[in-house]
Amino acid sequence: MGTFHFGESSDYISLSHPDLLTRKGQREIDHLVKKLAKFYPNKIFVENTPDTQSFWDNVYADFKNGKEPQSSEILNNEVFQIGIKLANEINDPFGVICVNYLQPEQSGGLKTSKSPLDTLYTLYSSMLQRQKPDLGQFFVQNPLVKQSLDNFVKDNKEWSKHSLEKHILELNSVESLNTLHYLNITSWMDQNPNGVGAELTSKEYFRNAKILQNILHKINPYDKHILIIIGAAHVKPLQDMISAHPLLEIVKIEDLLKK
Repeated sequence: MGTFHFGESSDYISLSHPDLLTRKGQREIDHLVKKLAKFYPNKIFVENTPDTQSFWDNVYADFKNGKEPQSSEILNNEVFQIGIKLANEINDPFGVICVNYLQPEQSGGLKTSKSPLDTLYTLYSSMLQRQKPDLGQFFVQNPLVKQSLDNFVKDNKEWSKHSLEKHILELNSVESLNTLHYLNITSWMDQNPNGVGAELTSKEYFRNAKILQNILHKINPYDKHILIIIGAAHVKPLQDMISAHPLLEIVKIEDLLKK
């Protein structure tokens, strides 16, 4: 299930849905959670890095004991509002499982090398980051990207006028996921900015491959259903890889929510 980030985000453009913490917003979240609960996932994967697992384990334990989070950073987070609440609804023994991967230069990314390959990739990633064009310059060089971004933001403003469920369904439409895939991953190659377009694209594919590797590491043959709650820009590359796996089958979110 692709989503927007409910709270603060390092994304260039942050999408939102109004008043998620109001009574109306909470009713919409409860309705969404109850629909997802019918799928009864054996594992719930979320977009946080594995080093934050103990933190979310504690949040889940507190919530199961009737203790609401006091921090706005936790409350304004889809990991809590959807992931933790869903885990509680189905009495999941694990809570949520953190599987995100961040690039070395991102906040929260790799700080210490765990292997020689980590050292080399950190160097390679940093070199690419220095050659990455400024987004303002990139938009001037590639007006199609800017136009696609503006249209996508405009669409999201319209979707946010509807229910949270409707917003998420629109966000997960084929057209929306293709647009996000272009904006976040492949658009770098259009003008090959600074001669590293394919390299910047490959970095985004690498990040999604690392996320899927984290997921595969956590599932076992007894898991019948798994749910991945993640930023919508990650959905298409993950779907492409998962759909090619002989033991996995994609269940689209609209098939769950439209029932």
